[in-house]
Amino acid sequence: MNTRGTFLLLCIIGFFAILSSTMSKSPTLPLFARSLGLSDIEIGFVAAASTIVGIVTNITAGALSDIYGRRRLLIASGIFFASAPFMYLLVNNSMQLTLVRAYHGLATAIFTPVSIAVVADLYRESRGLKMGLYSSSTLVGRLVAPSLAGILIAFSGFKLAYIACGVSGVIALALILRMPNMGEGQRKVEAASLRGVLQILSDVRILVVSLVQAVTYYAMQSIETFLPLLLSEMRIEVWIIGLIPTIQVGIIAATKPVMGTLSDKAGRVRSMLLGILLSVMGIVALSMSYNVDLIIVSIAIFSIGVSAITASTAPLVSELTPGERYGSAIGVMETIKDVGQASGPIISGIVSAIFGYKMAFVAVSLILITVIAPVSMLLKRR
Repeated sequence: MNTRGTFLLLCIIGFFAILSSTMSKSPTLPLFARSLGLSDIEIGFVAAASTIVGIVTNITAGALSDIYGRRRLLIASGIFFASAPFMYLLVNNSMQLTLVRAYHGLATAIFTPVSIAVVADLYRESRGLKMGLYSSSTLVGRLVAPSLAGILIAFSGFKLAYIACGVSGVIALALILRMPNMGEGQRKVEAASLRGVLQILSDVRILVVSLVQAVTYYAMQSIETFLPLLLSEMRIEVWIIGLIPTIQVGIIAATKPVMGTLSDKAGRVRSMLLGILLSVMGIVALSMSYNVDLIIVSIAIFSIGVSAITASTAPLVSELTPGERYGSAIGVMETIKDVGQASGPIISGIVSAIFGYKMAFVAVSLILITVIAPVSMLLKRR
């Protein structure tokens, strides 16, 4: 299989894998957990289970793919994608649901860093564009999933929704088995040794880029968790509340290839700075919005900023990585990102409980502002 065919196959795999993963949690997970009688606190722990697993798994999966090859790790992730959804059918309490979520979290925790490393392997030129295109293919799955899951739940309950998740996961695994070997056994074991991982962790530039990724997902997860509650307080209709996240993901998916091309031509760090500034503007505007039209405009600005940031981070990390340790480097970035993503709802929840949702969004914008200085220093070093 040639490079173009392999890339296209990876994009299709990414669509089905993320479609399956997202259908299992949005809006399915909180509704299913509530149907089991779980409290808000229990639902919070259940939702965090998969992300916490990712913190440990991302860096390990990336490093192992450097040793044993990308295809083997992709197959491992495919097994989790194909099996985990059917386990929800056996769940009866919060502990069982937490364990299934942790097991399911292994799927994306393995798949994400390894699949991005595959793109880095395939393309040494125009990585920003290619990673942007790949990311858009997964975002299409993320875009479709909530509506599809909602329809299935309304039509026939949670059982059919989780069966559909499983079918999508099985399709992803079947397609993964068609992936070429991509040079398994040719990499040196030293490339993903502990020394190699420590070398990546000691690179300040990679840590700065990973920090930017972490605060970006901190902001995204905070908005995803608490904007619906703010809209509910504003007495916005439920169907509009559900539409806004779809708009956000749609804008990110549509603009990611464009931002990837901009990153290739204008430079990774400049694109990241542009994205941070746009994201801050969007969040500040969101905190000042008093009707749904202004909120949608604010989310659109924020989404374009997120697209610019995330179209630059992975390509930059791969370029900063010594040798061919792309898996280890992307794993490090994804691990740090998951820390930010898991922290967002917790910290923003505390702030919103004390000061309200809009002040929580202001706090998120301040956190984003703090990474401008280290990114500017990175620009000088580049």
